[in-house]
Amino acid sequence: MRAAVIVGGLLMLVLIVGAVFGITYTSKYNGLVQRHEGVNEGRSRFAAAINTCTQKMKAVWAMADQEGILEKETYLGVAKARAGYDEARKNAEAVDQQNAPEADLMRAGADLGRAMINVRIAFEAYPQLKTSEVYQRAMVGVEEGYNEIKTSLDDWIRLCRQYNTYRRSFMTDFLAKSFFGDKFPAKIAYYEGGITDPEQMKIPMDDLNPRSQQ
Repeated sequence: MRAAVIVGGLLMLVLIVGAVFGITYTSKYNGLVQRHEGVNEGRSRFAAAINTCTQKMKAVWAMADQEGILEKETYLGVAKARAGYDEARKNAEAVDQQNAPEADLMRAGADLGRAMINVRIAFEAYPQLKTSEVYQRAMVGVEEGYNEIKTSLDDWIRLCRQYNTYRRSFMTDFLAKSFFGDKFPAKIAYYEGGITDPEQMKIPMDDLNPRSQQ
């Protein structure tokens, strides 16, 4: 009788331990799936923001060309900033198409955001533009594009941090290494530089003013 009680107690203990393990396993697996999918969604939103920004900047260049920002020095300054933006955009698109690591795409997008800041500074370097309608419309496009990139980048970095923190916690790390295989990487590298706000980002005006090149 006593042996039966002991056996029954052991079976109950095994069932309890098994149930706790099953619940923990399911919870951790679902948590990893949710956070990993969140990271992938963040990457998609960031890539979409870069594409949207490209369309907005096309409108900025069209306005600049059509509305007559044609004074030689003014045009050269804006053209230089435009060339820097185009180079950053091509690099970001190439990195995205190559399915490069998250940190590389984040860095390329941050460079694109900085290039947009330089575009704004280039426009602002010439007071004769600031009262024109084309300037006002161009700045709206630049600010919208910059904000979309910065917001999506900040969100993506936050999602990567959330995933890394959850994935590297003790029980999650143990289960992932023991049972989940390569489905969930131990860490997703993210770009830690961010994009500096326009009010904090300054570049030498001489780099944009053609007069300094003469």
